[in-house]
Amino acid sequence: MVSMNRLDYRDLARRAFPFIKTFLSPIISEDEQETLHPKLYDELINSGTDAIVRKLREYNDRRRKLVEDLKKKISINKFVVDESVSNSRLVASDASNNGVDFRSAFIPFYASAAIVTEGKKIVDEPIFKVDEQDVWPDEPRAHDRESLLASKLQFEVTLDAIERWRPKYVIIDGSLLLNYWLLPIRPGFTEEYKRDFNLTILKSIELIYTCFKMDIPIVGFVKRTRVNDICAELGFPKMRDTALLDTVLSMGEYTEPKPIQKENMVLKWYRNTCHKMGVSETDIENVFDIYFSYIKTGFTTPFRLEFPRYCIDSFRDISSIILATSEEYGIPFALNEVDNLVKISSFLSNIRTLIIYSKALDLVKKGDLSQEDLNLFSLQHGERWVIGDREYLKNLLEI
Repeated sequence: MVSMNRLDYRDLARRAFPFIKTFLSPIISEDEQETLHPKLYDELINSGTDAIVRKLREYNDRRRKLVEDLKKKISINKFVVDESVSNSRLVASDASNNGVDFRSAFIPFYASAAIVTEGKKIVDEPIFKVDEQDVWPDEPRAHDRESLLASKLQFEVTLDAIERWRPKYVIIDGSLLLNYWLLPIRPGFTEEYKRDFNLTILKSIELIYTCFKMDIPIVGFVKRTRVNDICAELGFPKMRDTALLDTVLSMGEYTEPKPIQKENMVLKWYRNTCHKMGVSETDIENVFDIYFSYIKTGFTTPFRLEFPRYCIDSFRDISSIILATSEEYGIPFALNEVDNLVKISSFLSNIRTLIIYSKALDLVKKGDLSQEDLNLFSLQHGERWVIGDREYLKNLLEI
């Protein structure tokens, strides 16, 4: 028997780990062959898609019939780009997450960034923020908790950016408020999740309240929304606002700002937390009476803007900056740039996982882990890799 310390890395991989090819096979194998039964395939792909297209057409017909009746009920205005404000100093922030679910634990992967721009020019180096790396072996809502902590990082990096750059305006990628589904109001939330939720709420309040005290308008730019505030108010709760307004708004138009209902459970949580912190009722109304508007800035469905009451007088200025710096897809320059800087793709997540596995192999070589311990790094059944360089990885295994 050759001792472990006499094995070189290639011998270790060749002799001790015949299952590596199985572990990495989803990366290097050719595209999977379809194994569905022909009748099932027909129901899902042929007949199924026919039914979906038919129902979407019916949905579209209902939408267009509604538009003619509702146009007069929806207050619409048009922006005029103000060149005097379009080059104002603006802080933009975003966060991204894409953790990996091993059979032994979930390993979160998230980060945030902020930049400062003037018009379509970045005027300083970005600020980045990451948390201490962690492993969650017993978190049942791992993806929700990861999203929560990514939001917390975004609020923190935005505060850092405000302190450093003293901008005239702030825009964050996403809603000003946490998503309803992140509220710990159902059974089964861990104490760690509840702690992180409370810390995130406090950081969110700190960000918006800081902007209020410094008289800096702040806006949340929501790219993906499923809400139906306007449609529900008009008596059509089964239609999304963006689906309706896509046929109503033209380029550069926006809906008259409306307040989010105070009965909104997320808004109640924010306001109750402010009361516990001793924030005055006047400040709470100025900061957490949240308004929304839909704006058409590109050749896509409208985007949703959210902002506190104290920002109403600045709404046209911020929207003017968004419109002036947006390109064909309607995303303002600053948000597009910060999104590109911090986006954690599945490819990048897989690269990190491979590096973790590679370093675990080094520990096996040193004797700090056994061969069986590598099962800790196996992906959950059904998890897929997203790696493109097949030839490199095939050569890697031919050792």
